[in-house]
Amino acid sequence: MSTGVKIALLFLLLSLPGCSFWDYLQPPARDPVTPQGELSEARELVYSFLHARVAGASMDDLRAYLTSEAWNDYQDEELTLQSTGNPGFVGYRLQEESKLTGGNFGFTVVMQKVIQQPLQTENAVEDLVVSFTEEEYRLSSARLLSKTRVRAEDGTLQWMELKNGEDGEPINLITLEEIPAEITGNSARSEPVGKEGYSTLILSPMERGTAFGTRGENGLLALLDWDDRNPAGEPEFIPVDLLSGETAGLMVFSPDARYLAVETLAGDDRRRVLVYETEEVNDGTLLDLKLDRDFPGEIYNVVLKRWEPEGEKILIRVNPRWEGNGADPEKLGIWSVEILKGQKEKLLGR
Repeated sequence: MSTGVKIALLFLLLSLPGCSFWDYLQPPARDPVTPQGELSEARELVYSFLHARVAGASMDDLRAYLTSEAWNDYQDEELTLQSTGNPGFVGYRLQEESKLTGGNFGFTVVMQKVIQQPLQTENAVEDLVVSFTEEEYRLSSARLLSKTRVRAEDGTLQWMELKNGEDGEPINLITLEEIPAEITGNSARSEPVGKEGYSTLILSPMERGTAFGTRGENGLLALLDWDDRNPAGEPEFIPVDLLSGETAGLMVFSPDARYLAVETLAGDDRRRVLVYETEEVNDGTLLDLKLDRDFPGEIYNVVLKRWEPEGEKILIRVNPRWEGNGADPEKLGIWSVEILKGQKEKLLGR
C-alpha cells in the first residue's frame, strides 16, 4: 500500500462521526501522581521517635511510630527499642539522611546509652527507613549497623566493638594509675585528682573519643580522643576540669560533640549543670550559663535532661533542694537553656 493511500485512509477514519482529529493527536492523560512526602517531615518523625526513646516512653507509645515490619525488626536481640538500666538512653545524633524512592526516606542515627551498674556507655548506629503512605509517616524498617562500648573494668577503661551480640577484643584506653596526680582545673590552682574509681562515662556521638569522670575529693572530668572510629593507637588524654568537692554524674555530648553537658553532685546532695566547649578544653572553657545566679544552689537543684537536636540548647529540670525551703514555684519545672547566650525559657511547670 502506497503512502498516499495510507494517508487517505487515515483522514477517512478521522472524518467518521464522534472522532476528533485533535483528540486523536492529544496524548492520553496521566494518572494523578500520589504525594511522595517530604524529607523534612520524615526527619521530624525520626526526631520525635528518638526523643521518645530517650525520655523513656512506654512500649505502646513507641510502637505507634512503627509499622508491623519495623516492630518485628526491633524484636531482634541486637536492636534495643526501649532502653533498660539506669539511666539508659541519654542522647542521640542524626548522622545521615536521604530521600529514597517510592515515598521512602533513609536515616542513619546514633543512640547513646549509659548504664551505671556495671559502669559502661554504648553507641548503637541504626539504619532507619521512614515510609509515607496514606498521608502518614511511619518507620517501616530498622537495622543495626554497628555497636561500640566503653566500660570500666578493674580501674581500666576498655573500648570494644560488639559483633553478633558478643563483646569483641577489648582495647585498653587508660588506667587510674596513668592519670596525673594533680591537675589545674577552672579554679586556676593545681589540686589532687580523685582516683577512687570512675563515676561516669559517655562515648562521643561522632564515634571518635569518650569523656569520663572520677570519684574522690576532687572529681576529674576528662576526655580521651582518637582519630578514627577504632582507638587502635594510644588515645590523647585531655583534662577538662577538676570539680572541687564534687563528682561528675550524667554527661551528654551535644549532637555535634562540640559541647559537653555535665551534671555534678556534691557531698551535701547539691546538683548543678555545667557545659564545656570541648574544642577548647585545653583552655578549660566553661560556658557561663548563669544557672547559679538564676537558681542559687542553696535553694535549688538543677538536673540535666537532654540536648535539643540542633545542639544549641539543653533541657534542665529545676527542683527544690528540699521541700518547704522557700523555693519560688515559678522557677520549678523544665527549662530550655540556650548555651551561647544563656537565655532561658520555661517549658513545663513542676
